[in-house]
Amino acid sequence: MGPEGCDHHGLCPSQPSTFYMNYTVNATVANDHFKYFIRVNRMLEFDSMRKWLTQAYGMAEQIDRDTMNNTHWGFNIRLGGSIVYLQGDEELSWFKIKYGDQI
Repeated sequence: MGPEGCDHHGLCPSQPSTFYMNYTVNATVANDHFKYFIRVNRMLEFDSMRKWLTQAYGMAEQIDRDTMNNTHWGFNIRLGGSIVYLQGDEELSWFKIKYGDQI
């Protein structure tokens, strides 16, 4: 369970749940870990996503070739934008409930 009155995904019926941001969702190259990646260009938006995903699914570290510590999500910070990786359809659905559809 998240904050009082909220579910474990941090969605609170008594509070507006959608914070719209500019992002793009893409399918990853076929792999055993993540189905989607989300690209955001603003660090404030990435930070908001990272905090919410940590609350919903636990901490994750930046992904490199040999490291992955969370099966639900991970991230990579790059010059010109950040990428968040999501395991599958369930994680993407919760993400869209929280942040709205792509703008």
